[in-house]
Amino acid sequence: MKKNLPLTLCLLALFLFTAVLAGCGTAPQDSSAPTDKQAATPSSDKSSDSEPVLKDLLGKGKAISEMSFDCETQVGEQKILVKTWMKGEKLRNEVESPEADGKIINIIDNAAGVVYVYQPEQKMATKMDISMAQQDGSSSPQEDLEAMNPEKMKYVGKDTIDGKRCLVYEITEDNVGTSKVWLWEENGIPLRMEVISDGEKMVMEYRNIKVGGIPDSMFELPAGTQIMEFNMPTMPTP
Repeated sequence: MKKNLPLTLCLLALFLFTAVLAGCGTAPQDSSAPTDKQAATPSSDKSSDSEPVLKDLLGKGKAISEMSFDCETQVGEQKILVKTWMKGEKLRNEVESPEADGKIINIIDNAAGVVYVYQPEQKMATKMDISMAQQDGSSSPQEDLEAMNPEKMKYVGKDTIDGKRCLVYEITEDNVGTSKVWLWEENGIPLRMEVISDGEKMVMEYRNIKVGGIPDSMFELPAGTQIMEFNMPTMPTP
């Protein structure tokens, strides 16, 4: 099981945030503290032409199948920065890993059902069945959007992040609480999400977004990479 550890470390924060959002397991939060790239509070402009476009806005974001982005997830005082490229059924992410003494690259092929955990410093990769990566390396803005129910989203205003105009929504669930999402008005991509789980605030931000133009080579291992197969040990029959 040890070889599965780097993938778990790299994707833990992304999985945790997505799982909480999908279940709407959130609590009321204080979003008054802005980042250096975000206004202190969303504008209270609730014009009548903002709410009706929500389903179309979510649809735009879900339809994007080829993009790259940086995702910073902050849980408490800890931050994880993951660089991601996605194209169709393939996804690649990169993260600096102190445990691996360098960068860890995960290449996920959902169509083939395989995951490669590549360590450039060692020129080695571990190949495993995608079912063994329970955190699901395909985490992306599209998966975040799939977890959102328009009927549970309330328009609260407008904001600007990195010069991009956003519509801000609170996501509510009866007897659970609220979270908040900033949707890029141009294409529906969530640029920022906030949620509180078990009393701990989590913030996810997508940056350096590029739509389209991802070469197939981003999802290939370098020539000469040593590949090791990792199989789940079989349990003895009683």
